[in-house]
Amino acid sequence: MQLGEYLTKNGTDKVNIVAIAWTEGRYGHVSEARLRNMVRNFHPAIRVVHETEDIVKAFSPLVYVPANFFFDSKGRRIYGNGERQYLNQDNIAQLVDFAEKNRDQ
Repeated sequence: MQLGEYLTKNGTDKVNIVAIAWTEGRYGHVSEARLRNMVRNFHPAIRVVHETEDIVKAFSPLVYVPANFFFDSKGRRIYGNGERQYLNQDNIAQLVDFAEKNRDQ
């Protein structure tokens, strides 16, 4: 997973990753252990939040899973529209740089 590899290589000082568990329970039984294990395999710094009505509204329409969204430190979305878009480590670094350069705007 590119996000996990980016965090391992560059640390967690500039990027926080939040995974939304919105399909957990829709396609089988809910398993907190399975969810924790999956995240631990990607990277232990990734936080998981569960779906709520507010989260669904904020991220709709989600067309594909996984979908990547990138927000700056002020909460402004600078990347992502609910489509499945591949992010490699260079893409992530470019988004981090963009967010840092534009943080005071």
